[in-house]
Amino acid sequence: MDNTRLRYLLSQYASKMLTAAEQSELSDFLNAADNQTQLELLIEEAWIQSADEEETTFPFPKLEEEPTVKPLYIWRWAAAVLLLVVAGGTWLLTTRDKKGAAATKVPAAALKKDIAPGGNKAMLTLADGNVITLDSTLKGKLAQQGNVNLQASPGLLKYDQGHVPANSGVAYNVLRTPKGGQYRLELPDGSKVWLNAASSLKFPTAFTGKERRVELSGEAYFEVAKNVGQPFYVSVNKANIAVLGTSFNVMAYADEADIRTTLLEGAVKVSQENTSSLLKPGEQSLLAPDGKIKVIEKADIDLAVAWKNGLTSFKSADIKTIMRQVERWYDVEVVYNGTIPARSFTGDIPRDANLSELLRLLEISKIHFKMENHKLIVMP
Repeated sequence: MDNTRLRYLLSQYASKMLTAAEQSELSDFLNAADNQTQLELLIEEAWIQSADEEETTFPFPKLEEEPTVKPLYIWRWAAAVLLLVVAGGTWLLTTRDKKGAAATKVPAAALKKDIAPGGNKAMLTLADGNVITLDSTLKGKLAQQGNVNLQASPGLLKYDQGHVPANSGVAYNVLRTPKGGQYRLELPDGSKVWLNAASSLKFPTAFTGKERRVELSGEAYFEVAKNVGQPFYVSVNKANIAVLGTSFNVMAYADEADIRTTLLEGAVKVSQENTSSLLKPGEQSLLAPDGKIKVIEKADIDLAVAWKNGLTSFKSADIKTIMRQVERWYDVEVVYNGTIPARSFTGDIPRDANLSELLRLLEISKIHFKMENHKLIVMP
């Protein structure tokens, strides 16, 4: 297939206008090992075109910023190539020999020392101080805390609360995720929590008082079981988030500028000392270290919960913002060498992608990387 025809098919793919016959033609071409060299040259060409953007956007460059002097499809084919990279098209990452066995390709220098993504892993500290290591393989009963059974299934820890006497003492457990870890938790009241990497949640093994209160460090997404007679509270640093029954995300990492609370459903009240703000669905509060609260009325909900939905996402983000996510999810140390070009990036990549796949996309904008002893060095 000549490049003109291939670019046209890719532009139709980017526009979601492929006919069934064209879809078959493109698939046959992409799956043919003999076409690997032509594909790699086309990828390089697409990267060069995209690097000219003021803001690099994945998987699609901003169409409204495209030069009008060129046919639109010429730019859409480049966007389609990037989309296939981000979507994890296996034809970019592997070729097959005549027997069908997979053979690794190395299209970028970053692949020489690749880093796998994080996964379901955490540590649970019981009330007596014993620590249980959690991962995707655990199943069945793990332990018992008073009248509460701890049940495990892949990636999930569940507290089954039976009858708990009102005068029973309060015992606390702590669930911690390391860098490169995430875990789900079902609290004794049925509330569900998704805990992001490098985070911790302290909670009672049974909710017996007038309120339900947990303490968060890092980031978590909550789906709180409704109970008007027993309001739910999340303590984050010096802030307090009051909940009746709702879905919301809290990001409170120590290396981020603000505590971000994003509301999907219901209502929450964010407060610190004498300042407070009541959020409505679709709003996000930014709580600064000085106690000032800013409310974004039309927040990017998808961006806030992308991590919970299996994506590493960024919107108009500089390289340091992206690298903070990289440090947490891929468990690497990031250092900067030299003056890094000022660039902003918008896009996402599957959370189960290897680090090299993300770096390969960032490198098109004249930012480069190398790995040394599990240290990621960012260079101009």
